[in-house]
Amino acid sequence: MLGVSFCTHVFLKGFGRPPLRARAKEARPLFLSLPDGESKMSSCVFCVNSETGLVRKDNQDSVLVSEDGTVFCVADGMGGGSDGALASFIVCEEVRAAVNMGGNGKKALIDRAIAVADGRIRCHAKANGFRQMGSTVAILMFDSADKMTAKIGHIGDSRIYRIRDRKAVPITDDHTLCNQLMSIADGKWASKLRNRDNPLCHILTKAIGSGDNIEVDWKDVDVFPGDRYLLCSDGVHGVLDDENIAGIFESTCSVWEVGERLRKKIIDVGAPDNFSYIIIEIGE
Repeated sequence: MLGVSFCTHVFLKGFGRPPLRARAKEARPLFLSLPDGESKMSSCVFCVNSETGLVRKDNQDSVLVSEDGTVFCVADGMGGGSDGALASFIVCEEVRAAVNMGGNGKKALIDRAIAVADGRIRCHAKANGFRQMGSTVAILMFDSADKMTAKIGHIGDSRIYRIRDRKAVPITDDHTLCNQLMSIADGKWASKLRNRDNPLCHILTKAIGSGDNIEVDWKDVDVFPGDRYLLCSDGVHGVLDDENIAGIFESTCSVWEVGERLRKKIIDVGAPDNFSYIIIEIGE
């Protein structure tokens, strides 16, 4: 049975289910639809969370878990307030619709969904006179026919980490100006660029809604029992470095407890941005 836990107060949207817990500060609606019964990834358990944080007024993140439990997605909108929220909403909406079509070729369907989302975002921005409106995305997709591999894809600076043997390693490369310059820099310049406080780390070179080079960067990854995967927006990795994230995952406690620890750590450092994450654990 596929397990799901909400590590904070969020509510389901659009699937005929009542709100779970209310909270004083708005939590972003989740695209989450899980039918009763077995999932195609029946040995996979996960927890999901998306929050506004302690500083921002609006949550521009959206999170998706597909109905069959094989596709997980975190999107971080840009454009300010409702415009950024709409951008990430469109991304998750299109991916969900594509996955629900069923059949083989799920990756191709998601690629098409991202292209459609890009067009929708650009049309909305043009119609309303917005200069900047877009979204990042991080996707983890299991092939129901081969549970020993997964595909990961991303655009922008939403990340995916793999936690194996209690070591957390990012397995996506941010599409930022900082990373682009890092590829040609060396020595002391590379060291300076690597600083998380570098403003160049927040300038995206690729985003859904830009209309340029919006292809998802995909790669195949091996999946082993006990592996954990963290999909997150920059509201997580922007305030917690890789060492801090690894420390949270050192414990053998459940994904739900790890999710609570991650949330608490983000809140403790001030939660200056929206933060969203999905933690997935591969069972036997």
